[in-house]
Amino acid sequence: MRLEEITTEFIRKFNHRIEGKVRFHEVDSFGVVHNLVYFYWMEIAQTEYFENLGFEVNPETFTKQFPLMKVHNEIDYFSPLRLGEKYQVLTRISWIRNSSFEYQNLILNGNGGVAAFGKSILVHLDSSTLESVKLPTRFVELVRNFEGGYVEQYEDLNGPE
Repeated sequence: MRLEEITTEFIRKFNHRIEGKVRFHEVDSFGVVHNLVYFYWMEIAQTEYFENLGFEVNPETFTKQFPLMKVHNEIDYFSPLRLGEKYQVLTRISWIRNSSFEYQNLILNGNGGVAAFGKSILVHLDSSTLESVKLPTRFVELVRNFEGGYVEQYEDLNGPE
């Protein structure tokens, strides 16, 4: 995504956010947040988003109860964050298909400036075969309700309860 595509209207589509402060162990030798740390922040925000939908998160959530596998990650960096800076990670689900969905994360600095934008695609699996299976209807409905009209839907989404 290009920086000019991240408009106020685009930012309004994000209904979930977490906040943090850059810690010493998150910066590299240049004093800026190491590129890998942004992926950790995205993962934390995505997990909290899942909890916000009403799912309990425990050690078996993403392996047995609602098995998900991340199959794609990407990120664009726009402005570095430094030690001690506050930041926000905004999260949304931008689209849902039969067995997969996309998280989008927008990382803002303490002044609301765009530091990074990332995407992750996850696939719902049968935990014994690791084959993709249809997303549960409950999940799709919870996301639709939370995201309002901002989630794109593809294909027939009537999955198992």
